[in-house]
Amino acid sequence: MCGLVGYIGATPPVDRAGLEAMRDTLAHRGPDGAGLYTHADADVAVGLGFRRLSIIDTRTVGLQPMHNEDERLTLVFNGEIYNFAALRQELEATGRHTFRTRTDTEVILHLYEECGPAVVERLEGMFAFALWDARERQLLLARDRMGKKPLHYGTDAAGALIFGSEIKALMASGRLPDTLDLQAHHDYLALNYVPGEQTMFAAVRKLPPAHALLWKDGRVRTWRYWDVRFHSEASPPARVPSEGEAARQTLDLLRAAVRDRLVSDVPLGMFLSGGIDSSAVLLCMAEASPRPVEAFTIRFEEASYDESKQAARVAKQFGAHHHVETVRPEAGTFLAPLVDALDEPYADSSAIPLWYLSRLARRHVTVALGGDGGDELYAGYRTHKALRLAQLWRRLPAVLRETLAPALIARLPVSHRKVSFDLKARQFVRSAGLPPPDAHYGYKEFLDEDARRALTRLDADPSAVEPTVRLWRAACAAHPFGDPLDAILYSDLQLYLPDDILVKVDRITMAHSLEARSPFLDRRLVEHAASLPGRYKLLGTRTKHLLKRALWGKLPLSILERGKAGFNVPMATWLNGELRTLLRDTLSSARVQAMGLWSPAAVDRMIEAHARKERDHSRTLWALLCFAAWNDRHRGGRSL
Repeated sequence: MCGLVGYIGATPPVDRAGLEAMRDTLAHRGPDGAGLYTHADADVAVGLGFRRLSIIDTRTVGLQPMHNEDERLTLVFNGEIYNFAALRQELEATGRHTFRTRTDTEVILHLYEECGPAVVERLEGMFAFALWDARERQLLLARDRMGKKPLHYGTDAAGALIFGSEIKALMASGRLPDTLDLQAHHDYLALNYVPGEQTMFAAVRKLPPAHALLWKDGRVRTWRYWDVRFHSEASPPARVPSEGEAARQTLDLLRAAVRDRLVSDVPLGMFLSGGIDSSAVLLCMAEASPRPVEAFTIRFEEASYDESKQAARVAKQFGAHHHVETVRPEAGTFLAPLVDALDEPYADSSAIPLWYLSRLARRHVTVALGGDGGDELYAGYRTHKALRLAQLWRRLPAVLRETLAPALIARLPVSHRKVSFDLKARQFVRSAGLPPPDAHYGYKEFLDEDARRALTRLDADPSAVEPTVRLWRAACAAHPFGDPLDAILYSDLQLYLPDDILVKVDRITMAHSLEARSPFLDRRLVEHAASLPGRYKLLGTRTKHLLKRALWGKLPLSILERGKAGFNVPMATWLNGELRTLLRDTLSSARVQAMGLWSPAAVDRMIEAHARKERDHSRTLWALLCFAAWNDRHRGGRSL
């Protein structure tokens, strides 16, 4: 696992010092080696920088940037290619290729010699790379299908393309302005992360998952090279396996995905939460590994947030070496390192336990497998269950739905427990009567459109931003879905998974020089799950039905029948306790006024209402706190 940076433009010479500055912002991603490549002639200047975390072929540290035999091609690559051994065998069989290392990096170079930019279609794994072709005078950027590895880019005033694994690397070039993107800010306040191709900097964009970018003659072209197709899109429908057959296929595919991800020349373990997904990964690892699995779990003192007992039970069943650490708020000492690691404002509080979990794991291993992706494939979230409940809700009399129920829910006592009933009820009643894309978005929205516009100073131009729901509507309209569940699962794979979950996993683990691998996001497993009818995944209101059937008799019943818990922290309680001073200092009226983005009075009202337990504003207050800390760190506290 590594970090890459670079730029290409029509104006030589190469700024070698600037390239080194960009590269070395990513030292945490690659503490084991660094490299640099530059080329300049009358028409083009190219620079590639690299930091390496050695996982495979650790003896050849510092080989990147890597060249092919005649040095026509130069590559910087972040990730793991799980089918590289088969690809290498195929390439060697042609008699046209000679390999100097055992790395998957070199396989990409030789495969590009055979098929050019279509190389991305043959790669299985998690990756982001930049490949300079000196003969064709073109640069190829690519990102893996699910978006596990990040890649950002922007264009400077001279028209040069600047790119890198993290946004901080691009900004270290000094070539891009740090102007805020108001639309990204608006969407962040709704979701606590920045969705879609935008970033919080107007000059920087994400290359989306399953996309490639080609720079040639100063022009940039992007395209999508893969997409997942769902069962309800088939016309006529493909043969559907029986539920039992589909369950057996699911477990077989998961076992294969786990085996592929056990290839490593360094110590390897796993994150164990006590939920179904990570327990399934442990099951498959224990079957495939000759040694006890190293498993890592976080414990909370707040009982409604703690899953360590469930994790301990599964670890004992499979004979794992189980490491457990308790998470405490520590008066906000985690905020500054999180802000640095996460690159742009991000307020999914599950990043906090992942920080401690990654720190714990890195003391023992360099690679950790996790259960990310299981909920998106097999309908594991309460927002998926809400789709079925909403169908029943819409049959109720209008007076009950529109008048009595909202009035009753408004009188519910506010709870600061994990995903409390009052929070779920408010989100459900607000959204259940909407079309499925809007409703699914509404269940995820922490601060609605009106509240955000009241909070944000958009007096000069209220049309400067569009409603955030536009992204969910576009995703659900991307294909002719016959089943609303397929549509919202697709939207999760396009937005929530890559822009929230995988951003968190990549940045937090890499901040600790730890590589994370996600078996559930294997392409074969993703395509198989999508090909199955929605009723296999969501049976009535039973979430993850197929996965539970696949694991029946193999995991404890208490694990299989538990509701979705999530990897959250007791933020509501912390903000009224250990983090109270940090909150009030960071979001004081004077500091909010100086930043110039939000109404100080609106922020004060939220803080006081939360303190009195009139409303649970913890998610929004944490989002504002994270944004303010990020703005101080990366923009010197400046306003627009």
